[in-house]
Amino acid sequence: MKQAHNADDLLRSADPGRDHGATIGKTLGTSKPWWRPEQKAPAGAPNVVVILLDDLGFSDFGCFGSEIQTPHIDALAAHGLRFTGYTTVPMCTPARAAMMTGKNPHSVGCGWLTHNNPGYPGYQAGEISLDAPTLPELLREAGYATYAVGKWHNTADYHVSAAASRTAWPLQRGFDHFYGFLGAETHFFSPGQLIEGNDVADIDELPKDYYCTDDWTDRSIKYLRSHRSAAPDKPFLLYLAHNAPHVPLHAKPEDIAAYDGVYAEGWDATRKQRFARQVASGLVPPDWRLSPESPGVKPWADVPDEQKPVMSQYMQIYAAMVQNLDRNIGRLVDELKQLGVFEDTLIVLTSDNGASSIGGLEGAANIYEKRVTRTEDPQLARSLYLDGRLGGADSFPAYPAGWANASNTPFRFYKRTPMNGGIRVPFIASWPNKVPDPGAIRRQWIHVSDLVPTLLDLLGTDYPQAFNGYRTRGLDGVSFKGMLTDPAHPSARERQHFELEGNRGYISGHWKIVSLQPPGTPIALDQWLLFDLEADPTECNDLAAHEPQKLRELIEAFERDAEANYVYPLDNRDNRRVLGLPPFLEEESARVRTFYPGTGTASPIVIAALIADRDYRIDCEFECTGEDTGVLYAIGDNMNGLAAFVLDGQLHVAFTAGASVQRSVAIALGAGTHRFTLEHRALGARRGEGTLVLDGQPHDLRIDMTPTFLRLGGEGVDVGLDRKRKVSRLYEGRGTFAFTGRIARVWVTPGAQAPDSIANRPEAQAQLD
Repeated sequence: MKQAHNADDLLRSADPGRDHGATIGKTLGTSKPWWRPEQKAPAGAPNVVVILLDDLGFSDFGCFGSEIQTPHIDALAAHGLRFTGYTTVPMCTPARAAMMTGKNPHSVGCGWLTHNNPGYPGYQAGEISLDAPTLPELLREAGYATYAVGKWHNTADYHVSAAASRTAWPLQRGFDHFYGFLGAETHFFSPGQLIEGNDVADIDELPKDYYCTDDWTDRSIKYLRSHRSAAPDKPFLLYLAHNAPHVPLHAKPEDIAAYDGVYAEGWDATRKQRFARQVASGLVPPDWRLSPESPGVKPWADVPDEQKPVMSQYMQIYAAMVQNLDRNIGRLVDELKQLGVFEDTLIVLTSDNGASSIGGLEGAANIYEKRVTRTEDPQLARSLYLDGRLGGADSFPAYPAGWANASNTPFRFYKRTPMNGGIRVPFIASWPNKVPDPGAIRRQWIHVSDLVPTLLDLLGTDYPQAFNGYRTRGLDGVSFKGMLTDPAHPSARERQHFELEGNRGYISGHWKIVSLQPPGTPIALDQWLLFDLEADPTECNDLAAHEPQKLRELIEAFERDAEANYVYPLDNRDNRRVLGLPPFLEEESARVRTFYPGTGTASPIVIAALIADRDYRIDCEFECTGEDTGVLYAIGDNMNGLAAFVLDGQLHVAFTAGASVQRSVAIALGAGTHRFTLEHRALGARRGEGTLVLDGQPHDLRIDMTPTFLRLGGEGVDVGLDRKRKVSRLYEGRGTFAFTGRIARVWVTPGAQAPDSIANRPEAQAQLD
């Protein structure tokens, strides 16, 4: 194997003259040139394509038991291997960190999401520590070109803006090219902020038929074609991180229609049918049991008849998203074949974690708001369904937990938990030139952190002792290279700990412990379940009371790993966790911020804290004639937004909070130079009211701005136009509706928080609430 670089090697390479092999005389005639050898990948190094899906359950592919049509994915499995013993981390940011580094996520600062920095080493807002080289960094050192497309969820939210540090952006963590978005989720028909390279892509309007899953594939194909044209002998890494089928559940109408009637029998029947197919196909051994429904999931027979069409529609949308994924994966595989590299490419296809129950027992038509309120008028979903808008651009759906339970068949529980429903997902590996038994099933245990050591093993490259001036701490993953070619090759993995939002788990051999902690409740440190995975792989029987010695043994092992990997302190706060401010952001949340015309869309993170459930004032200086029209400013989008605009000789203010809340008021506007002020008062209980002031004169009109903003998850601030999704339907169909007059500036002055506000609390104080 190649010798890894040590710290001295890295230091020597910084000086172009040191260790240079040239003889340097006074002239060329008395000198002898020498060229440092170029870094080339080892002979036979495969191209690597990692396709990571988002919140997809164990049974959601046809070849894993689903009724969803996934012929291209099934064909990929037929060319390669299905791993049924693969485990991951039960949430996206930590899972991605583990996959990218070969390390346990807490150990590299990624114990939770990018929305919160509580001030502890295991929880650094999802940003991977610099002493943990990433897969693209390691492969680039080995002579690869590196490309990333889609979702990158390992940059702190507060570092996603025009002037923010880019230390944790994809290009700074090893990718030569990146196109996608940096957050947890985005609108499929109109992503809030697309990133290209190191910059926000300035896009005013997207094509009417835009759908981001298609876009990610288009860009991937473009990258591969360009690569093969420029350097056909150089291997590449493509990391294609789809955000589907993560919420919002958005799909094309024709794809949704393809599943009309398929889910009319409900989630119980779907789950049983999937399990029967899993057993019949040999994917699941015949002695496995179908676990009972997860707690709270009601039998389909108990769902009121009038709700069943809406409940079925949620799953139709989800299935449509998966089918679209399959179509796009087929396009990518076809491209690899046309480029002549499919046979020599290792393709890995998996999901970051299991299916999500975030929609709750009834589902959600607007999960953006329901996350916070935990309630939703059931008539909202029904009205959107009847109008044909559920799953479209004016909705933000999440399917009910019953469907998530079906997605995770034969397991129970969901994403966020270390139960098998949260950590057992499909894993397909295709490498036609190397896999001797295509179509086979591997049942050995492999884990998400094992990908990096496996690829290094394939290249014959050791993990570096130092990288970019940092001493590394070794790998936590283990190689499964042998399993690719030897069906009987034993797993090198013996144990693994898990933790997410206070939910803990530990596997040692065939024994597993789990501790489940409901969000927002006191953590029960001594509450544990015990399962024998050999006799009970679907975790039906808790043996904690029968095997106290084994239970203590595994708890002690978990504690050792937890201490070594910065797992503590446990944090199972509810969604209030995302609203606290670390000290270095507190001052920013109280500062007046000015926005100017002629710029791109300002990041939501720049404006959100200034208007989050608090008093604030927005001022705008502008000039207009009696003929001018257009948007003065637009904050947010059609799901959660505020806009001021001029239309038909009036100054309008519009406020929106999804399809059910669309309010606007208007006052007369004459020609001249104006200063318009919107004064917002936060009244408590997330009630808000806006007062309009024009040229110093208050108007009697008030606008109800309930519910007040807490976060902005989509678009940010536009001055002089409204890009992409429109805050107000009053100017829908007018493009960006750019203001035809002149705008000097817009500035926001934050005031006091509402007396009962959960937003913008100092993080240290919020942790004690």
